Amino acid sequence: MENEAEFDEIEYVSKSQLKRESHALQDLGKRLASLSDDLLARIPLDDQLLEAIALAKRIQNKRSALKRHYQFLGKLLRARDPEPIIAALAEIDQESQQSIQRHHRAERWRDRIIDQGFDAIEALLEEVERADRQKLRQLWRNHKNAPTDARRTHNARLIYKEIKQALDS
Repeated sequence: MENEAEFDEIEYVSKSQLKRESHALQDLGKRLASLSDDLLARIPLDDQLLEAIALAKRIQNKRSALKRHYQFLGKLLRARDPEPIIAALAEIDQESQQSIQRHHRAERWRDRIIDQGFDAIEALLEEVERADRQKLRQLWRNHKNAPTDARRTHNARLIYKEIKQALDS
């Protein structure tokens, strides 16, 4: 009876499932190798993994060598709990998405200010109190009265920069 209970507790994992998990960890290793050093510092990795990731970054133009090294990274990751690493990557992804959303928001406000002028500046100030009304009005006038496309582009960038600064603070 005891053997039967132990047998029921053993969970069968197919070879295909093991391969899928192995490939997922290799993909995780590829993802880690693609990150900058600043982002890698935020992820809980031991020295052996950091050395392997640094080596993956140095391997260039050698497809088979890089493929074998990603397999090695997968092997190293299988020996560890990948959950903290995955959680840290998810947090980095979320921050990146928020940054992209702030960027798009600033671009929309810039386009609106360029098209509508003072009315759009007032609407921005209602939403973002930290924005500098005087500076935005001056930048918009400079944009509107710019003699060349290059100057208009330059002023549009300055408007974007001012809006982004107001949104971030």
